[in-house]
This record gives sequence, structure tokens and C-alpha cells, in this order.
Amino acid sequence: MDTRREFLQKTAAGGIAGIIAAGVTPAYAKYMDRGKKTVSIEEAQKVHDKCLIIDGHNDMPVERVARGEKVMNWKVRDLAYHTDLPRIKEGGYDAAFFIVGNGLVANVWVTTERILEQIDLYPDDLMLVLTAKDAERTQKTGKFGVILSIEGAAKWLNGEADILRYLHRNGLRLLGISHGEGGDDPTFLQGTKSLYRPCTPEERENDRKNAGGLTPFGMEVLKVSNELGMVTDLSHINDKAFYEVMEYSSLPPIMSHTAVYALCNHARCMTDDQIKALAAKGGVMGVAFAPQFIHLEPEKATLDRFVEHICYVGDLVGIDYVAIGTDYDGLGRETIPIVPEVSQLVKLTRCMMEHGLTEEEIKKIWGGNFLRILKQTIDRRA
Repeated sequence: MDTRREFLQKTAAGGIAGIIAAGVTPAYAKYMDRGKKTVSIEEAQKVHDKCLIIDGHNDMPVERVARGEKVMNWKVRDLAYHTDLPRIKEGGYDAAFFIVGNGLVANVWVTTERILEQIDLYPDDLMLVLTAKDAERTQKTGKFGVILSIEGAAKWLNGEADILRYLHRNGLRLLGISHGEGGDDPTFLQGTKSLYRPCTPEERENDRKNAGGLTPFGMEVLKVSNELGMVTDLSHINDKAFYEVMEYSSLPPIMSHTAVYALCNHARCMTDDQIKALAAKGGVMGVAFAPQFIHLEPEKATLDRFVEHICYVGDLVGIDYVAIGTDYDGLGRETIPIVPEVSQLVKLTRCMMEHGLTEEEIKKIWGGNFLRILKQTIDRRA
């Protein structure tokens, strides 16, 4: 194994090369150059119905709390949100990493309790996912699986790693290192804030050089989450801390909602070298329905362009390392997701088929790859 110094030297050198080269789609042939064919919605539905769909990131619970809902009712079709139970069933949506706390707009304790209340109220429709087998059972039972998740853990851990153990006992299975926050406060998990805007390769590289990586508390939390068998989410993390997690994590992490920097120069997207590093670690990236991550010109952020991000990752590292992280109900009320709401997910299946992705590849992208992560992480303590 490389020493820390050797690892950082290699990733820094690779990161510079990848970032400078970013912005130009590589001339791969397997996926990007397949062309496009016509697929009917009926043909797509047949494939869609066979898929176990696991969404890497959904903000519906925290958004409901942020909007002041004192009592949630997921059974009601509510077009103010992207997600509710009637449309979940229509869309064939089986499970999701549901955010219960993001450090900014919703109290993790309140949100968790309200989710658990919904599961108690509707046991025929909802279930808490604690193991990979639970996630697999969702498709067979018709119940929707809730995987409790936090992004931006610093506020809720308050400098005490043992709080993470308590959260795990109460069902938490994913921990996001940061929601962009960082600084000198010893309770932060990374030393500086994350860049969040469109940026040139040179700007991004300069930010990486000056970033503060994992703090001592961040290292402690990563160690504890690995011991507990939790999924580590690197969405919103700064680039320096990203590579440190690649070095120190004993489990494969994910980037739950992101996209490809080479196709959209936004700092929340992953460079080629980050994608390669994540794949080498066995991790998975979820491509988000956020238009600003798919194309810097919103009118060009089409479903076809979204699938190009998937195909790009498939060419770069393989289909085993790419999935879907919708970011439903986390994009702001004025932003229309690439797939507008959860009942319309079959449109993405059709578009993937039109771009030449096979049924087995689509099954991996929709849920198989995240299911593998669950087997390698949360099942370690099952």
C-alpha cells in the first residue's frame, strides 16, 4: 500500500492532468458512440418493471419539514413536491436514501421521527431499510424502502462521534461528510468550505491546492462510520477531503448526487480522475437530475444529455460504477428536474434504451450498483 505522501502525490498529479483535460469528451466507442434508436414507452415499461430502483438521494422529508409541515402525509398526491406515495407506486420507485438532516433547513431528530411515524402509519406501503435484503424485498413486496441518511453531519454530531453510534442504532445508514460546510471549528469534518459554482479547470485546481481536507474529527467520524458499516457519501465534499477519504476509508464510498465535470464544468461534478479513484475504491456515483450539473446552459440540460453523462462514466470506468441520485425535492421550487417527478421515471429507462444501454446495464444503473454498495457496507453489521 502507498504511504500517505505517495498516495497524495499520485492523486494530486493525476488530478491536475484530469482537470486540465476536462471539458473534452474522450473519444470512447462503447457507449458514447452507439447512436440513438427509437424505443416505445411500452417497450421501456417492460424493462422498467424488472428494475430494482434505488435512488441515491431524495430530499422530500427535509423539504416537508422546511416548509413547516407539522404532520406529514405521504399518501396524498401533492404536486408541490416531486415525491409522494401515489406517484412512487406509479413510477416503480422501490427505495431511496432519504435525507433526514442536512445541517441547514431541517432538524434531524424531528425529521427522523416524522418519517418513522409514516412507516408506522402505513406498514403496507413503507418499510425501513436496515440491510441490503430489506432493499431487495421492496420490489417483491411493493413497499417503498426508506434508507435514513444525513448530509452535512457536523451540526448534528456536535463534535461527538458517539452520536453517530446512536443515530445508527435508530436506523441511520448513510452519512454525508459535508453539505459544503467547513472551517476552523473543530466540529467540522473538513477544514474549508467546498466550492459550489461553475468553474474553470484552473480555478478548481487552485481551490484544491488551498483546501483544508479532513479534520481530526472528520477522520474520527470516517473511522466510526466504517466500523458501523455505514455508507459514506462524498457529495458536497471539497476535492482535497475527497482524495483523503479515498485513502483512508476501509469501505467503498459513494457520491450520491453529482455528474461529470468533463461534460459540465460545475464544481459539484466529478473530474475524470475522481471518477477513476471512486471506481478503484469500488464506489458508485449517482448522476443527479439537477439541470445545472448536466449542462451550464439550462435549456440544453436534456434527458439525452443526462444519459450522455451515464455513458461517459460507462466508457471511462464501466457501468458498475454509475447510478441515479435524483435530488428530488432538493433543487428548489423553481427548478424542474431532468425527469420532472417520480411517476415519470420510465422516461429515463426509455432514453437509456434509445442510447443502446442493455437491460442488464439499465438494471445496474437503476439499483444494482447501489445494492452492491449496501451489501458491502451496511450488511457488515447485519
